[in-house]
Amino acid sequence: MLVPTGHLPPLQQRLLRELDLCDLPAPEAAPESYAARGLDTDEVREALPALLWTGLVEQQEGDRGTLKLTWAGVAALRTAECDEMAARLSAIASFADTVARGAASRPVGYALKRLAEGAWTLEQAETYVRGADGA
Repeated sequence: MLVPTGHLPPLQQRLLRELDLCDLPAPEAAPESYAARGLDTDEVREALPALLWTGLVEQQEGDRGTLKLTWAGVAALRTAECDEMAARLSAIASFADTVARGAASRPVGYALKRLAEGAWTLEQAETYVRGADGA
């Protein structure tokens, strides 16, 4: 079984997240299950072979069977989530340096909130603060 190290594409990570919640039928068997989750069935079909090949997901009962997250899939998902949180925390720490250089408090609080939520990148938060500060 291969265990990928490195970055999971967003669709694969999203699919692993959904499978972490519950097993899913194959996309061919129940496309409505994916539509209800806001996933494009064709994109899932394209991503699935790589997930099966790497052993992150297993398909039970043949080609039209149930998709299930494997222990390797759980590990890959948790690693991706941890990497995402580490990157977000690093961005917050870098942003704190921007704040320490002086900026108006209200825009800083808003920008920090957006950064911590993951809605903004570090560059977006810094640009927002610099714009509000008049720098």
